[in-house]
Amino acid sequence: FDLSGQQRADLRAAVRSAGLDESYQSFVARHLDADDARWRWCCGSNCDPCVHTLGRAVDQARQTLGIYPPGLSDDGDQG
Repeated sequence: FDLSGQQRADLRAAVRSAGLDESYQSFVARHLDADDARWRWCCGSNCDPCVHTLGRAVDQARQTLGIYPPGLSDDGDQG
């Protein structure tokens, strides 16, 4: 994404709010418009951070930025 300065700040805030290091900003940015079914699954191996934590950051950034992946509406519903 070509994000404005404010959008980058919002992305950084979403990453911090999820309890992630700012180094995960690029992961969150890459997944903003990615189909959740392609990446949002937990392997159960106690990864740090877990995809559930990463997903919270993606969800918050999506909501703040108004970006939604295919099949996900602006209210978070599939369909």
